[in-house]
Amino acid sequence: MVETTAVKRPRHSLHTPQPPTYLPYDVVVEEILCRLPVKLLRQLCCVCKSWNTLISKDLKFTKKHLRMSTKNRYLITTRRWRGSKELTINSYPLDSIPFHSILTSNGTQLDYPEYISQRYLRHGLVDSCDGLLCFLINDHLVHIYNPCLRKVKELPYLDFPHFLTDCRYAFGYDPFIDNYKVIAVLSYVVPEKDQVCKGSEVKVYTLGTDSWKKIKDFPSSKAPHGRRGIFVNGTVNWLTYDDNSKNLTGIVSLHLGSESYQEIPLPDYKVNFNTLTLDVMRDCLCIFSQKSVESFIDVWLMKEYYVNKDSWVKLISVPHIGDSGYFSHLGGSGYFFTKILDISEDDNQVLLVFKELDKLKWVVYDCKNKTPVSSKIEDFCWVESNVYVESLISP
Repeated sequence: MVETTAVKRPRHSLHTPQPPTYLPYDVVVEEILCRLPVKLLRQLCCVCKSWNTLISKDLKFTKKHLRMSTKNRYLITTRRWRGSKELTINSYPLDSIPFHSILTSNGTQLDYPEYISQRYLRHGLVDSCDGLLCFLINDHLVHIYNPCLRKVKELPYLDFPHFLTDCRYAFGYDPFIDNYKVIAVLSYVVPEKDQVCKGSEVKVYTLGTDSWKKIKDFPSSKAPHGRRGIFVNGTVNWLTYDDNSKNLTGIVSLHLGSESYQEIPLPDYKVNFNTLTLDVMRDCLCIFSQKSVESFIDVWLMKEYYVNKDSWVKLISVPHIGDSGYFSHLGGSGYFFTKILDISEDDNQVLLVFKELDKLKWVVYDCKNKTPVSSKIEDFCWVESNVYVESLISP
């Protein structure tokens, strides 16, 4: 008979130290660097050759840094002082400080090429996407600029067909080709013998190419409304009106990947509206609607893009604040406005700007108590705003 001896296994106590887990040095470095601001990363390029290669040339690192940067949003404003042609670009952190802190600080002034300010007369910032700013210099000329890298790309000159009557631009990211596109919707007239015929073209510029490409025309009998298209979820969207009746009819969405169109219905307002504005809020398509110039502004959010008409949810209502009427400014003229810049995550506070006594006034509005809680007046002739994140993406 064979005897067997049981082997006693050592018992692991909770207090027994476990062997340390080691991470490769390169992984540790990358995890730290991808969380740093771009300005500091540019300085760290000088530390060693491998860091310079990682920060300046590694596309995977660029994408990883962008994913981390989206957690730190900024409100970027482009504005011009009254009586001056000087352009000012400022950024304010949105996620780390309360709204009223924006009113007590001047923000961080971003650098930009001097010639942008010199040529930036009546047109504006089309959009901000992944750290790239798209500036419309004039109807023919567009610049893409990364203020963190201080790199700018001047797009090819856009020729117009016939006699141009209108030009609407948009800027966004196409995830299907991992690249950025600028879209121009051109409206024009063609003089015939006894009549004037209307026409339109849609052209697309893809970053890195050397020319504009013509794509399928905008849906017939519809025309885009608003100065710019709104980028959301791989699409560019415009409010549209009927070219004959001039009534607002809905939203036309251009899918940047397939370069095809679809129509999106407007929210079920229940009442007639006087003005509609299409924008983006919390990475969702949104609409600001008013029954009259001096009525409440209703904020509608499309939380699921595009499912059906029920995807629209009424978020909050904000009262009209400021002057009403008609005004003139450096870039033209228009009606006094109240512009919502951002809404807090709990929906209790709204940051907005409006015209008052021919100046711009910033206000934080408390929705819970239905009263403004802080304000600031600045002598600007106009202001535009977009949500912005830092990035290493080169234009």
